[in-house]
Amino acid sequence: MFKDTLRQVVESTEGAIAGLLMGFDGIAVDSYTRDGVSDGKDINEIGMEFSVILGSIKRAAEALEAGGAKEIAIQAEHLTTLIRVINDDYFVALTMRPDGNPGKGRFVLRTAAPKIIQELQ
Repeated sequence: MFKDTLRQVVESTEGAIAGLLMGFDGIAVDSYTRDGVSDGKDINEIGMEFSVILGSIKRAAEALEAGGAKEIAIQAEHLTTLIRVINDDYFVALTMRPDGNPGKGRFVLRTAAPKIIQELQ
């Protein structure tokens, strides 16, 4: 159901490795990994680790009265992960190589979010 949308997000972003729809509880709903480019990285494991951090970010943003967190980017030496909050329960993540195009990834996640919201209902 969500795999087609995740595939489109990954395949249309230069340097993207995988996409994931996950609940803030750390349970994956669906994922897509580009053939032959996972480099041994498990998108579900990445999502589970970041779901804990996302909970802290959400609470901090609310405590600061900054409003709800909508987008988070984590740029590490070997991976960049872009996260778009879908609603109070779910987020979508896109993991890419450091030479990927994060601007395009942010755009594609933002435009895919309404479709994912519609599919969740």
